[in-house]
Amino acid sequence: MDNTTFTMIKPEAVEANNVGAILSRIEKSGFRIMAMKKVHLTKEKAGDFYAIHSERPFYNELVEYMSGGPIIAAILEK
Repeated sequence: MDNTTFTMIKPEAVEANNVGAILSRIEKSGFRIMAMKKVHLTKEKAGDFYAIHSERPFYNELVEYMSGGPIIAAILEK
C-alpha cells in the first residue's frame, strides 16, 4: 500500500540553494516525488494554511516568515 504525504521546503532553505540536497535526501529515504511546485505564498495563503495556529503567539511571525520568499511544495509517495 502506497502512502502519500505533503512536504514543504521553507523560504530560508530555498534562498540558501539547499533544494537539491533536500530533495536528494527525500529520494534516498525511499520517497518518490509525485508533484512539485515552486510557490511564493501570499500572507493570506500562508495565513489560511496555518490557520490552525491562529490563536498561538507565534502565528503572525510564522505567516510573515512563510510569505517572505518562495517555497517548494511537494507531494511524496512511499
